[in-house]
Amino acid sequence: MPNNPDNNSGAETIVISGTARLPKEVSGEGNTSRLWVELEITADASKIVDFSCSMVSRLGEKILRDALLGHEIEEGIKNAINEVEKRFFSIIKRATIAALEDANLAYRRTQKGKI
Repeated sequence: MPNNPDNNSGAETIVISGTARLPKEVSGEGNTSRLWVELEITADASKIVDFSCSMVSRLGEKILRDALLGHEIEEGIKNAINEVEKRFFSIIKRATIAALEDANLAYRRTQKGKI
């Protein structure tokens, strides 16, 4: 896979994603009914170099960015979940945590060669 242009490490990267159902109050007509988290990680060290998350506000994204970037994927996800639990008070809080947990499961499946 091509390298992230913002990533100066020169390492190849892979993308892991997780998803979760949004609450009915958010997923009304015209909106997507799922929240997505995508994590770009180095293939060799599993360090998170970039991420994206649908439906999260700019400040919510900042909380996630600070908790995720530069960490090994499982540690970063654990950090992000802890930060969301402590600091993120939104109707999509539970969906954000569930999408992070789903991304962690997807990562674990890749390590077992199931994807």
